[in-house]
Amino acid sequence: MVGTIKLALLCVMFHLIGANNTYKSLLEVFKKPKDIKSLFKDGKTYYVAAGTIKKGPEQSPKYDLYCGEVRVKSIASQTITEKRYLYHPRGKWTWLHANYSVTIETDSHKQRDYADITALHGEKKRVATLDLLWLENNTCALFYNSLTDDCESWEFQKLELNQMGHSDCSKLTLGCNKRSFLHYVSECYQNH
Repeated sequence: MVGTIKLALLCVMFHLIGANNTYKSLLEVFKKPKDIKSLFKDGKTYYVAAGTIKKGPEQSPKYDLYCGEVRVKSIASQTITEKRYLYHPRGKWTWLHANYSVTIETDSHKQRDYADITALHGEKKRVATLDLLWLENNTCALFYNSLTDDCESWEFQKLELNQMGHSDCSKLTLGCNKRSFLHYVSECYQNH
């Protein structure tokens, strides 16, 4: 019964997103704010299963990225996300690491919290303002980057390859009106 209700809700949302393509931002579709603070707690790990961003890292996108992992750490009073992706330069799979500072801010106009993400290397510039659009109980989160109009789905646990990217959050990345990519391939499950 719960699965049927979820499926019906997703169908209605896809219809609204697709049929009423007059919105300027997904924030108009997903109006109810979610608790983004709870996701950026020390020690949490997430898996970037799907999204509209294919290349990275965010501050200088030049590589196709796969197998994304996000680890949240607290250092002193600062929240850090440590992202790593598997990429394939010159025929060899290699891990690409990037660190970002996270500050939870409140948008007074929209009455919702968002995560301000700043690179901790290079030019140390803001690379994302993440709004939490959808939060599925202990399974996944859907983020919208209002700087780039991109979406990203984070899974709360690393699933089997045939299950990655099949959550409601991953399906909802299609609402960004951009091509969505699944980021997990068989190489994600091999030791590199």
